[in-house]
Amino acid sequence: MEIEEAKENKKPQVSMEDRWEIVHLKRNKVNGPEISQRLDIPVSTVNAIYRKWEKEGTVENKKQPGRPKRVTEEEEKMFIEAADAHPGRSLNELRGEIDASFSKTTAHNLLTSYGFEYITIPEKWALTNDHRKLRLAWAMKYVDKPDTFWQRVIFTDESLIQGNPNKQKAWVTDKTSLQPIEKDRWSASILCWGAISYEGTSMLECIFGTMNADIYLKILKRRLLRNLPALSPKSIRGARMERLIYQQDGASSHTAKDVLKYFREKEIEVLSWPPKSPDLNLIENIWGELKRKLKRSYERREELVEDIENCWNSISVEFVQKLYNSMNHRILAVIAAEGGPTKY
Repeated sequence: MEIEEAKENKKPQVSMEDRWEIVHLKRNKVNGPEISQRLDIPVSTVNAIYRKWEKEGTVENKKQPGRPKRVTEEEEKMFIEAADAHPGRSLNELRGEIDASFSKTTAHNLLTSYGFEYITIPEKWALTNDHRKLRLAWAMKYVDKPDTFWQRVIFTDESLIQGNPNKQKAWVTDKTSLQPIEKDRWSASILCWGAISYEGTSMLECIFGTMNADIYLKILKRRLLRNLPALSPKSIRGARMERLIYQQDGASSHTAKDVLKYFREKEIEVLSWPPKSPDLNLIENIWGELKRKLKRSYERREELVEDIENCWNSISVEFVQKLYNSMNHRILAVIAAEGGPTKY
């Protein structure tokens, strides 16, 4: 009860609007009691606010001073040097590095005051010299292809969805030079196969298990020509449409004997593809956009599948076409990197 009464007796804060109104009225020769009556503010408060304005040129209250600094200059210097030298270490690890006496919260505030941000370390895929040579040779072969060529390509790939990538983070400033972490793929909950065309997202299949040649072939037979008949010259003879080209990477399930036989029988043109080249496959950006749209957690796997399908269908044609229009830039980037990884 005493607490409630104390809260009731606490003086209400005077709004900034009323404070400036007090200054305006005072300057126009309105006396304190009349202002007090108009604004329902005590006369003493009215006079105090106006005196503050006369003395300081402002009606804002001074900020209360914070806690006294608990970090010595020597500790501060050592801590910042430790963060510069070991950006990948956590706050507790950095504190342990210098045997700091201050808290984790103080450590965080100290780093941010020096312009540090805690970001995810970028990753790049590992490339051998042979991979680089093959990527460069492919880029040189296709560098002169016009946009209309790439608009005929159907980009496809699998992606593992809803897993914890365990991405490593680091404390960095705008002056930090951070080397990407080499990695292959990361495991996730559901494997999805998809295809995109210049007209937008095309086919999506969620696979409960691992992809093998039999499953891949079944997907192709069931979905491919039904959804994209222009992949087969038999479907476009006499029709005014350009033949489409099928893209896939060199995964063993994609290059199995029966799969390649299917492509030959249906006369589907398959685009040659360099190894280790996710930066050239436009659908990788689609997977990235899809994962960005997904929720953080799911109670049942069916909810995840439903969300994947909704996010897939929500990706705009404009977004897809913007990716298609970037193919020439991607190829030039590979050439500039002499077959190495690129920003894409």
